[in-house]
Amino acid sequence: MLYTPFDLGCGNMKTCQKKFRANSSGQLLIVAALAIAILISSTTIYVYEVSKETSSQDYSSISNFILAIKQSARNAMISALSNVSNGGEKTVLAANLNEFSQVLRSLSYFGTYHLVFTLFNGSNYDEGILLFWNTSDAGVSSAYANFNLKIYSMAENFTFDYDANVTTAITISGYYTRLAGDEKQINLTCSVYNEGKPALARNLTFYYESLGSWIPVNSSNNLSIKDYGNGTYRISFTVLVPSDSIQVSARVHDLRNVFVRANTTCYEA
Repeated sequence: MLYTPFDLGCGNMKTCQKKFRANSSGQLLIVAALAIAILISSTTIYVYEVSKETSSQDYSSISNFILAIKQSARNAMISALSNVSNGGEKTVLAANLNEFSQVLRSLSYFGTYHLVFTLFNGSNYDEGILLFWNTSDAGVSSAYANFNLKIYSMAENFTFDYDANVTTAITISGYYTRLAGDEKQINLTCSVYNEGKPALARNLTFYYESLGSWIPVNSSNNLSIKDYGNGTYRISFTVLVPSDSIQVSARVHDLRNVFVRANTTCYEA
């Protein structure tokens, strides 16, 4: 299921060409993702090993163990999406999942494991990645893959097909009120979503367009951000722009460090 509940039609507005780069290299993020995946899997195995009964396999435990595998794969996807959305290569997603599949093959609890993944292509996804930022009033960063997990054991074999979709999306809307001369107060509403549900932002930055250039908003613009604690933010700041319509850009990192941006055009209220 794809969590992209927004109109993804491209707008004609100008978009900022500035690229945000992650603080770490792509390779370091791959290592970090694998470390998280290995840690979760290893911890899960340890807990089950010390608590299992030797007489028979606990099918409830198998179910819980599969859930842990799914979450570990999602962690690798989140790390990859964070990397790519901050300027990394799309190939990081496949690299993360390939390495995670190799980790699973080294495990032996309940049997042996074989995880095959297929990166989604289509509907604006490329190699499992969607960065749809050139839209009016909404932006989406997403990773999507299909999985086939097989567990081979002495007693029985198991096969599970499932998909995983990691998505950060934002919506933005606003207007301005005229102050003195060309000075205007911009009033915005920005909402953040993870997998279609309200989510919190790690940081938010804003830009406005003036004479063909994107200008960062800071304290000199009387910037005010009100956090409602439910993924919705109210923003206000002042600008000195002669135009009757003002383009504004929101740049957001969620708590997973996934980056997304969206633009909107503000008119006088």
